[in-house]
Amino acid sequence: MQLKKTAALSAAVLFTAVGVPLLVWNMGQAARKLGSQDKWLSRVAFGSYTLTLGASQKAEPSSSDVPKMHIISGSAGRFTANNTTTLDIFTAPGEMESYGREFPTPLPSEEVLSAIPYINDTSASDGVITRLTFEDGDNEQFITLPGGSQVRNCTDYDNDYLLSIAGDSSDIDLSAADDEPLVLIYHTHATESFEPAERDSYDSAFSCKTTESDMNIVSVGNEICRTLEENGISVLHDTLVHDYPSYDAAYDSSRQTVSELLEQYPGIKICLDIHRDGIERESGERLAPYCEINGKGAAQIMIIACAGDGELTVPDHLENFKFACALQEQIESDYPELCRPMLFDYRFYNQDLSHGSLLIEVGSQANSIDEVRYTGALVGEEISRLIKNSAGD
Repeated sequence: MQLKKTAALSAAVLFTAVGVPLLVWNMGQAARKLGSQDKWLSRVAFGSYTLTLGASQKAEPSSSDVPKMHIISGSAGRFTANNTTTLDIFTAPGEMESYGREFPTPLPSEEVLSAIPYINDTSASDGVITRLTFEDGDNEQFITLPGGSQVRNCTDYDNDYLLSIAGDSSDIDLSAADDEPLVLIYHTHATESFEPAERDSYDSAFSCKTTESDMNIVSVGNEICRTLEENGISVLHDTLVHDYPSYDAAYDSSRQTVSELLEQYPGIKICLDIHRDGIERESGERLAPYCEINGKGAAQIMIIACAGDGELTVPDHLENFKFACALQEQIESDYPELCRPMLFDYRFYNQDLSHGSLLIEVGSQANSIDEVRYTGALVGEEISRLIKNSAGD
């Protein structure tokens, strides 16, 4: 009898150790095949797969071969946008609440919010952080708009043609419906995070990612939304974590969510995917795009408008381009140093979903959370002014 009990116990242990992980693994594989076909089932299966087997996050793309600059480490310096070699520092690194009425905001589960804790040793000094104020470029790729801001044209469009349409009014109707949000703020890479405070060095063990929303890019989105609301602009903030557990599927995930929200709220005219950049030299030095506004440190931004990537098309990309130019010029008129040159390039980033779809990079992994939050508030103010100016207020 004792032998039978021992055998039964051994079998149970074996099933737990081998059978259960295999079952969960199969769930994960099924989820990968499901993709966006079944949103709920796919997310449940992906979550089980990751939590059990510890699937890793895709590493943040790193930059290399930045032009040499004579800058004192940790201090704010100047960088002029000219030709680089293998690194194009202006491109994205390998890349995806309303006023007077509450709209339900898509929220991540508590389980997801605790999945990647913010662990950043502020006493560590493993690499240098340098703050730079990125300035305008002066080669043939850069177009200077009438208001003084710049576009970096990485497409086959003629510069003179783009300049001729840059000031045209977009066909986006920015009049708001009383019962629907006008603006959607979301984050394809919601785990992108920042330094806890302004400092001259960083902890190399820190992944620069966290699901804790008070320390990642969602916090910037909160500031944009807060400022829009204060200015009477109705806004919806999608805070779902699209890049966890699968970083590679992030744009598929955010596309499905944004498509569903646009169907639910057809009054949404502006869709802004808020990210942060990742800028690091081959030496390990991290660069923080930086400027001072009203005596406070702010993170510079870069607006990206896409012309399609060859396989995926953005049919009305010139409408997005005109809207991007209008926002760039609006910001330039109030805060000339806040924007890096706008990037117009052959990319996709789900910008086919609306005529007001843009991606905005706010700072980099080396900026402090206070700097990027301040920038979020400034961007919210400028979007509000653009909308009100378009409406003739």
